[in-house]
Amino acid sequence: MYCVLVFVRGPESGETIAVPKGSRLTIGRSSKSGRKVRDTHLSRVHFEIDFTGPRALMRDLHSRNGTFVNGKKTREQALQDYDRVLAGEQSWDVTYVHNLTDLEDDAEETMSFLDQLKPCVACGREITLATFADGDVPEHKGDYLCPDCSIVMSFETKDFHGFEVLKRLGAGSAGLVFLARQVVLDRVVALKVLRRKQKISKRTEERFIREAATISKLDHPHVVKVFDASPFPKGYFIVMEYFEAVDLQSLVEERGAPSVPVAVSIGLQMCKALDYAGREGIVHRDVKPANILYRADTGIAKLTDFGLAKRMGISAGTRDGEGVGTPCYMPPEQVNNARNVDNRADIYSLGASLYHLLTGRYPIIANNLQEFVQGILEKDPPPIERFNPRVPTSICEIVRKAMHKKPERRYQTGEEMFKALDVERQRYGIPAPPLLCPT
Repeated sequence: MYCVLVFVRGPESGETIAVPKGSRLTIGRSSKSGRKVRDTHLSRVHFEIDFTGPRALMRDLHSRNGTFVNGKKTREQALQDYDRVLAGEQSWDVTYVHNLTDLEDDAEETMSFLDQLKPCVACGREITLATFADGDVPEHKGDYLCPDCSIVMSFETKDFHGFEVLKRLGAGSAGLVFLARQVVLDRVVALKVLRRKQKISKRTEERFIREAATISKLDHPHVVKVFDASPFPKGYFIVMEYFEAVDLQSLVEERGAPSVPVAVSIGLQMCKALDYAGREGIVHRDVKPANILYRADTGIAKLTDFGLAKRMGISAGTRDGEGVGTPCYMPPEQVNNARNVDNRADIYSLGASLYHLLTGRYPIIANNLQEFVQGILEKDPPPIERFNPRVPTSICEIVRKAMHKKPERRYQTGEEMFKALDVERQRYGIPAPPLLCPT
């Protein structure tokens, strides 16, 4: 018996991935995956097909953009015949066969109407109606709106509660982000939108609202500013500063590790942002390259996405003993109990982010969540010098100290880490970062 995934579109259209019963196979864009797929929107090891049980399980491996089954984002799901799996820009149809010879090779088969690619008239994203067959794709006179754009616009108007929606920018940890013009003030802003649906938990809604309340109190050159927040019939939206930049996760994936001077400059700016947030009593709890925006032309970096932030000394909806955050960058105390962490957790995460920038690799690489947790609690990442000998030893030591397992052995504030890093900046003649503000 085999679970077979048939490529529906793309350069490998018609090709198959066959997983024999009793085995597992990982799929992603890296050669470390059991099946490499050339798609920059896939994570290195994106998802796994586990056919060790009676039915094959699709298991998302903490991918950046998620894995969808029949249009629904899911972490783990048993696959049935005719299911549609979507990851990155790829989609597959699922079928079970007893022998691979049972697969019909029909080269003249044409795509059904539901499988044909249809561009969204708002953002241009190509979609298949079969992928979103639950009614999330509005249609008008042969034009279509993708599920994301349909949240905030219709065919009749692009106005959305006083904002003219211009285009979709992307997605954050708890919402979609759109570029818009605030009509009354005639300014360009970013709208972060959380759609209220049954699959959105009450805690997710609370965290989304708390993000607006938390970050709106912050006013710092290296923190993306929030202007306003409001509910609307389908959910909530936050009005944010529009900072035209790329997140560092995408930068590393597309271009590799930046130069040492660029990484040091970004690190210094984030030290200032975290020191400011810490003095305001706020812990970000999800500092990582994907949440740091960077403009190469100006050299300015800004911290964004405070969806998991909390005030020190306040539980903020996190259960006792619960870990929240991104495993690759999470300190041990946040794994054990994210409810009680302080600003030193963000220091660790900044150190882990700098490790990623300086080496081009994640500080922890594991096959499953259990291995991630073991790595965070018990193992130090390989030395930076092993992957990038151009990084001065003294800078490597700063990153190692920031990532110490024990909070009391790390830098205690962003300013303390800033001073240590700035000494090395001056020693090696690295230019000072822009917009550097006093403590």
